Amino acid sequence: MAPIRKPTVRKECRCSICKSKTLGFDCVSVKTFKRHQEKDNHDITHVQTPHEDTCDTISSAVSEPVNQEEDSFEFEQEDVEMNSELRNLNDTNDILDIQTRNQPFSETDCVFGPEDNVQYTSDTYEEEYEDEFDVEMDNDEDSLLESISELNLIHQFIVISVALFVSLYIVDEGAVILIAIINKILQFLFDPFRLPVSVAGLKRLAGFEVLTSGVKKYVACSECHAIYDNEAAPLCCTSPNFVAHGVRWSELHRLQYFDIVRCTIIDSMHNLFLGTAKRMLERWVADGLIDDKKLIAMQKAVEKVVLPPNYTSLGTKIAKGFPYMQADEWKSWCLVYSPVVLRDVLPLPEFKNWIEFVNACRYFTKPSVSEEDIEKGHKCLEEFCKGCETLYDLDLLSPNMHLHLHLRQTMIDFGPVYGYWLFSFERYNSVLKNIKTNRRNGFESTFMRQFIEESWKGDFVHRLLKPMHALACFEIFDKFTTNNNNTNTNTNTNIYLSHSFSISEYLEASQNLSMIIRGNEPLPPSALPLKTRPLSFIPKHEYDCLVGYYQAAYKNPQISGCKDVIDDSPFVNDWIEMVKSIDLLGQSYKGCIGTNGRGSYIQAYFTERTGSEHAYVGEIQYLFVHNFRPTVSSLTYRNPHSSQHVFAFVKWFKSTSDKTRELEGVELLQDEFYKQDFQSILPVHRILLTVAIVDYKTTKNVNKKLAIPLPKKIYY
Repeated sequence: MAPIRKPTVRKECRCSICKSKTLGFDCVSVKTFKRHQEKDNHDITHVQTPHEDTCDTISSAVSEPVNQEEDSFEFEQEDVEMNSELRNLNDTNDILDIQTRNQPFSETDCVFGPEDNVQYTSDTYEEEYEDEFDVEMDNDEDSLLESISELNLIHQFIVISVALFVSLYIVDEGAVILIAIINKILQFLFDPFRLPVSVAGLKRLAGFEVLTSGVKKYVACSECHAIYDNEAAPLCCTSPNFVAHGVRWSELHRLQYFDIVRCTIIDSMHNLFLGTAKRMLERWVADGLIDDKKLIAMQKAVEKVVLPPNYTSLGTKIAKGFPYMQADEWKSWCLVYSPVVLRDVLPLPEFKNWIEFVNACRYFTKPSVSEEDIEKGHKCLEEFCKGCETLYDLDLLSPNMHLHLHLRQTMIDFGPVYGYWLFSFERYNSVLKNIKTNRRNGFESTFMRQFIEESWKGDFVHRLLKPMHALACFEIFDKFTTNNNNTNTNTNTNIYLSHSFSISEYLEASQNLSMIIRGNEPLPPSALPLKTRPLSFIPKHEYDCLVGYYQAAYKNPQISGCKDVIDDSPFVNDWIEMVKSIDLLGQSYKGCIGTNGRGSYIQAYFTERTGSEHAYVGEIQYLFVHNFRPTVSSLTYRNPHSSQHVFAFVKWFKSTSDKTRELEGVELLQDEFYKQDFQSILPVHRILLTVAIVDYKTTKNVNKKLAIPLPKKIYY
């Protein structure tokens, strides 16, 4: 319960600060009134006249002879300079106090002000003044400062810049020091404007309080989960349903169409990865199926695993017994590591039973799930649960495993798990840990205010500072409010208009080989602008592959290259722009040259000579953009104006006839590539899935590759 504040007594203050108000005084709190009076008394007692300074100097130098005439002359000259300076201050309405101009400063004083003034440190700000004084000081600042809409553009720029910088990069104690420095600079520049000395006052002046004005603090009953206003919460639960029957009441029960069972979503993150995956590993260790020696062997088997981006590597956690595993690490264990390392560790019945669970996770964690995928995943979970009944003691079975059989209905009702699983919720838990509350009450409202500020800073800045376009400061504020890096590109991305992009056509392009895709189709808006490098020559052999690709894609064998005679036929130049990486609907791809390989292993469909379709695994060497415009007679495509093509140059692994690990979702490949030809030029629209690659040696000591296709992200 937050403390109830008493009404604050106000007094008329006529100090040197408040007398500048329109009425000649200001109504402030008692503590603020005393602080202003003490400051005025302190300033009066510390003002030294030039005569006093000189007398102190003369008295301190008794041993030296003093020339009375020179001393008198210095007095008169200093008085003349003093009077002249006062006249100049009056004429120009200077804001500097006379004691500030005559009083000597130390190095610290020149930056932070004299020591007798308010100290801008975290100890003073948090310990010397209590909560009540903070509120009064903020109210006092409100009376001293104008609304931001009444400030000129320069002062608006200062307020918004400092507020954003403070909220993003520094903590409160550093923020107060920064405010003091800026106020001192304004003072030296003879600008009467001052920033509020507290962070709360600064945000209030900047207008952030408008964003969070509706945030209130509520409390929930731990017994019946009823929500109460913070000041009206009862001391104990008063719900008659809970007291009599132990039933927790919710207002949703009043809705006649609300089914409390069917409308309760099962979180697949806890149900699959933090639940069963963790429980099964603990059982294998307890039953002696996995010991320390096997854990070390498992670690060596996965040291060369190359994961796609956004999949967490386990590092050395396997050898250490999986300590302190997070949900994303259990996800990587289930989908990538376990099918590779458990084959030679677990007995075959236990391993096949575990693969049923892994396959279910693969079906259910797809960003785009069909009804067929849901049915396949449900059957895998049924087989897994039945196998656990026969292979393990019955104490392994838990209510969490029972909920596995309700995941199908949850996905039918609410869609793919990406829409409601708790990965994002857990990620915000880490954000909560970094929010400073000074160990005060009201943590929930503090977090919500900061979250709203972070979420709406960009919109707030763009709305408030529209008249400031002449000052060219939008680029500065964009760095405060967005995470996009401004990259200089030579590629004209205007052809990829966001309104012409179709997500359904883009997703179909990677699966439907009958669909004509040439590489100049619109890309997702999130992929633009492309981060390109300066123009460079494409190697000769790869250039021949590019020419062959254009001839096949546009069905025009007359398309010529550099080695051919240039005539009226379309000509393919040998200049390309290398692309460092590309983000396609949240999935990042990059070339393997100069990187660790993460994001360079992919899978794509090709039509074989027999007419069947097969998914091949390849390694992206580099991504590039190429300009090519065919003749009008050869144009049969809906976007004839698009001349820029985005490709990946890929080396494809040779496949094998060994299908022994097909049921595990693992493909066995040769450790060599097919010969490079026009099919090495792959439009990025054709990329089907991301792939994890593992070096593998057979029992005959032959080097192979294990490929584990994984669901790719689709965030639009």
